Amino acid sequence: MEGLVGTSRYIHPLLAETNNVDRDIVRLVYSGLTRISPGREVLPDLATDWDILDQGKTYLFHLRNDVLWHDEDVFTADDVVYTINVLQNDDYRGVLKSSFAGIVVEKIDDYSVKFTLPSSSAFFLYDISVPVIPQHLYQDIPVGEFKNIYAEDKIIGTGPYQFEKSTPGESITLKRFKRYYETSPYIERLVFFFFDNEKSLLTAFKNRTVSAAGFTEISPTNSDLTPNDMRYVYSLPQYKGVFFNQLSNNNAVKNKAVRQALAYAVNKQQIIEQVEGGGADRVDSPILPGFWGNNPDMSKYDFNITKAAEVLKKNGWVDADGDGILDKDGTRLSFQVAIRDDDKSKQIAELLQRNWRSVGADAVIEPLDVTTLIKDVIRPRNYEALIFGQDLGADSDPYVYWHSSQIADPGLALAVEVDKDIDNSLEAARVSTSLQQTIVNYHKFQATFADLVPAILLYQPRYVYLVDAKVKGITDKINLSYLSDRFANLTEWYIKTR
Repeated sequence: MEGLVGTSRYIHPLLAETNNVDRDIVRLVYSGLTRISPGREVLPDLATDWDILDQGKTYLFHLRNDVLWHDEDVFTADDVVYTINVLQNDDYRGVLKSSFAGIVVEKIDDYSVKFTLPSSSAFFLYDISVPVIPQHLYQDIPVGEFKNIYAEDKIIGTGPYQFEKSTPGESITLKRFKRYYETSPYIERLVFFFFDNEKSLLTAFKNRTVSAAGFTEISPTNSDLTPNDMRYVYSLPQYKGVFFNQLSNNNAVKNKAVRQALAYAVNKQQIIEQVEGGGADRVDSPILPGFWGNNPDMSKYDFNITKAAEVLKKNGWVDADGDGILDKDGTRLSFQVAIRDDDKSKQIAELLQRNWRSVGADAVIEPLDVTTLIKDVIRPRNYEALIFGQDLGADSDPYVYWHSSQIADPGLALAVEVDKDIDNSLEAARVSTSLQQTIVNYHKFQATFADLVPAILLYQPRYVYLVDAKVKGITDKINLSYLSDRFANLTEWYIKTR
């Protein structure tokens, strides 16, 4: 029995993109052509293997011929083609749509499918891990009506567990699918109970209302644990950072020396200790550890107030009027920082503001409710600097977060800049058919990032998973792309009964 914060809405892989509860359950009920290993490597799943042809523009997948849907219908290539067609349908509005734009999918025979890409992609095998849905249940339903006709009798996948029952707003029960094509899990049933917040979830775990619970907002301490509890800690595929808008009207944030000095004046460890209670990891690179291409040796800005002041002085910034704020050529070293109006964001902003003030920079904090922040500030890129968190998910491709083509909504790039060296490195990495060459280009990207400082990345949050010690086989040696990846080796979990 596991406790989850939130409640289920759609246990459907193409509708569950932003709901962690749905995503957890979808992970166990459905499967894709490929799956991502605990080490973030691509492994076969519904596909047995594949051929890469035409310099990486064509992929031919060979499918398993022993797979049944949970209603015991036979899985074939028709289901794969249908799923991709749904993702490309004009009425499908999900975030998965962009990954399959321009791709042609073709059934070769019942157990072979060909994909023709508009250009080579080093990440297509990750994209194709998207769960497949059953054609026989949905083919007569317009894509735009999927949410309206959603019902429990359509929760039919090919994964290790199948839907058994639910109590709306309270719990969902899954049972082991006895005809699963891979190694069958040891645990017969999984029951997920829903909670309003992490505080009530922790209480339920202590009382053993649930035997497993995960936390991102609070960090359970040793006093919350007993000898019968196990604690697993994972780094989340996210980072908190300060993102600069170099296309704003503020000449200070456009100045590279200013951004470098501000980076030197950030005490990341202090922020981690005071904001996250030590429960986070320092981040310097836009490619996180565990993702392809991370360069642990990239240049870093260690906390050094003296160095920050030297960089500004060398660049001609002086306090001409004695007010404690530096100036240069009529530009005052002052800028607005938009933040979400919550305790953690305020703490981060105030710590940064204090250190930046000590080197003559005036950061004006602007707290906003989340709706206003997203609608009126982030989407139109109406900010000079922004403190925000970015969730990378399973995507090892930093293009969507840092390429200049993504700086306008609905793009995901929060650091607003146009730089040909960053763009060229990301473009070359994306179309390379050689992983080694992709990594070389990512190292170039990180070197340029360190020099230009389009953003100051702060820390990577952690996920703490508490489990009754009777549950064995769990590992924390997993690079999470999503919280549901804690189930990556679920077929190895078992309950010690004596």
